[in-house]
Formats: sequence, C-alpha cells, structure tokens
Amino acid sequence: MLDYEKTLEIVFGRWKSQILYAGVKLGVFDCVTSDPKNMSDIAKKLSLDFALAYRLLRALASLGFLNEGNDRTFSISRQGELLQRDHPHTLRDIILLEEGPEHYALWKHLPAMIRNGQQNAFLREYDTTGFEYAEKNSAAQTAWVLDALSGYDFSKIHHLCDIGGGYGHLISNLLLKCHHMKGSILELKPLIKNRVIVVQ
Repeated sequence: MLDYEKTLEIVFGRWKSQILYAGVKLGVFDCVTSDPKNMSDIAKKLSLDFALAYRLLRALASLGFLNEGNDRTFSISRQGELLQRDHPHTLRDIILLEEGPEHYALWKHLPAMIRNGQQNAFLREYDTTGFEYAEKNSAAQTAWVLDALSGYDFSKIHHLCDIGGGYGHLISNLLLKCHHMKGSILELKPLIKNRVIVVQ
C-alpha cells in the first residue's frame, strides 16, 4: 500500500502546485496576515466568489501555507510567508513562472521530445525558441522582477551581473532605476553576438 500511496501522491502532485499557483495569482498571500482574518473579508478584498475562495483557502491550509481558525478565519503560516511579495526570500515569482501557463504548456511535449531526441518544447508550443520567446515577452517578465525587488536596497551594490541575462532588458531597467550601479551580462556568445546595450 505504501508504493500505491506514493504513486498516487506523484500523480496528483500537480494539483497541489496549481492550488498554490492560484493562491499566489489571486493575491491570497499578500492579503492574509499573521492576524486571523474572516473569510468574507478576504473574499471581498480580493473580489473572489465566497464559496470557491473558501475551498481554495482550506486547500492551502491543508498544504500548510495557511492556518484555519474558528468561524472561517485564516492566518498565514511561516511557510506561506515565503510566498508574500515583500518577503526577503520570496518564492512568489518562481511559482508564477513555473506553474504559469507558459511553462505549464511545455510539459505536454515531453513524450514527443524523448521519442524524437529533440529538446524543443518552446518551438513546438510557441513556434519560436525559448530565447526568442523570452525576448518578445521580456517587458512583462521585467515588470514582475522590478515589482518583486521594489523594496530592495541597492545602495551598497556598485556592480550587478545578470547571469543568463539574454538581451539585457532586465538589467537595463534596473540600471535606469539605480544610477549609481554598473552592470554586466553573462550570456552565450551566439545570443549576444553583434549586440551592444547602452544605458544612459
């Protein structure tokens, strides 16, 4: 039975990560605090359907990210704090990226890639490479990162290196906000060949 249960846990594992994604996407972890909040107040503040929001919060509590109290109240757990926007070690943006629609859609191509010996999920799904897709969508991704780092103190950092920084959209925008810093990009030669990035 132990093997059976372990297998089922893996099979339904994506349910858990998608429940977590929904909580982050809907703003639950920035709404619920250490002080217990009534479910009706949470649903109203986040503009959510009461019944379905209650089921979501109970699911998040069963996973250890929230604490459910009496009279349908919820507070955030230490584990849930890791998904708050302003936590110094927040995992919020990792959840949004890894469980979001772009990355989620790639997994369905895994069997075909293994059959064909071609690691090209982005090309199959979006008719473009991962680097090209990232370049086209870099504005949105940069906005997410800048939002996540909005409260970070860069005053003691004088040189910033963006490893795997692509064409420099993110670091350029960071340097525009922090004029005292200099920046470098560490990237593959074929990607940055004949490209010059200047931030004034």
